[in-house]
Amino acid sequence: MIKKMTAIRIAADRKKEQMHDTPLFPCSVYISDWKKGGIESIPWHWHNEIEMMYIYSGSAIVEYAGEKSILEEGDGFFCNSRVLHKYQINSIRCRVCYLVFDEALISGGIGTIFYQKYLHPIISNSAFPGKFLFRSNKQDREVIEKIKAAFIAAKNEPQGFELDIRYNLGKALIILGDEQNLSADSCITPTMERIKEMVDYIHGHYSEPISTCELAEYAGISEREAQRCFSRVFRLTPRQYIQNYRLQVATEMLLETSQSILEIGIACGFSNPSHFSKAFRLYQGCSPHVFRKRNNERN
Repeated sequence: MIKKMTAIRIAADRKKEQMHDTPLFPCSVYISDWKKGGIESIPWHWHNEIEMMYIYSGSAIVEYAGEKSILEEGDGFFCNSRVLHKYQINSIRCRVCYLVFDEALISGGIGTIFYQKYLHPIISNSAFPGKFLFRSNKQDREVIEKIKAAFIAAKNEPQGFELDIRYNLGKALIILGDEQNLSADSCITPTMERIKEMVDYIHGHYSEPISTCELAEYAGISEREAQRCFSRVFRLTPRQYIQNYRLQVATEMLLETSQSILEIGIACGFSNPSHFSKAFRLYQGCSPHVFRKRNNERN
């Protein structure tokens, strides 16, 4: 049940609900294999599901809710429901394993003691948006081991693997809940909620012209406030974020599809081929044609 994690999958995730293989088992397991000069990141995104991951090899920069850290091989990350987060490669090659699941996988529904005693205190607490997990920390290491065990069960699919996944993810959540001294210092701010709305709009309309005015109107704020939100969270202007996202999707399309460079440029919101080529060259250090050729030769 292992899937490849892609930027395009995130871009198409309009309802913020993962397309699990079956609603009877609301859990998806992904692996991303990044390399310098290829796909180097998973862009800012959020979803209703809980997410747990660990670094199989290499290192990555992880950001969420105003926090940022470099995670090395063996480290991990817990991301709570509805929290904006991002992954960026930090080594020549980096392999990351993720489990994205609905709370109902563990709780069985809101009318159970599992939900009320273990799940609700975590997913309803805006002061606990996530946690970096470091292998050097004993308690973190226990959580990482549970995440790994769940991933291995999903990979090998032995008899009863669904129960193994549920058990290990549930135990990881219990450890996280027990060890946390939840503080309001990391609470989700109105800025983060507004950013999520504007990011959603960009991810759903990146192939079309988008103005800061449109983003502000969609989020119900002024254009000046929209600019401030992007500056605080991303240290980018709305225009820069839009272009970066378009180029990230274009990068993946060059690697994963057989569409022409012209078609990809148009699909990613670049109506002028020369503008697309120039922007891509600044982003990747070479033209779209050279980028595709180099990566095809490596593979």
